[in-house]
Amino acid sequence: MNSNKFQYENTRIAGKLKEILEKELAAGNKIGDIYEGDWPEKGALMIFLSKPFKTPIQHNIPNIRYNLTNDPHYWKAEYTDIINNIYLCCSFDGPNFDPL
Repeated sequence: MNSNKFQYENTRIAGKLKEILEKELAAGNKIGDIYEGDWPEKGALMIFLSKPFKTPIQHNIPNIRYNLTNDPHYWKAEYTDIINNIYLCCSFDGPNFDPL
């Protein structure tokens, strides 16, 4: 079993955000961490990729917001499912930003 798939298959990620995640994994990105808790909002689910997004950025997806965070204290960019409070975040690239 693909360990990346095992890490997220029991989370509540679904729909278009799940499609984006699966395309990222197929493109060679990896899940670095999964967090469930009350930050940045109560009941948040956050999936962190170990590299920047490898697939073309998608805009104008209903209920999915793309944000270029670009803050090394947090992450490079994110897609947010604004209805279900789920975040798909990507890391910066390079030797100083490898979380694993």
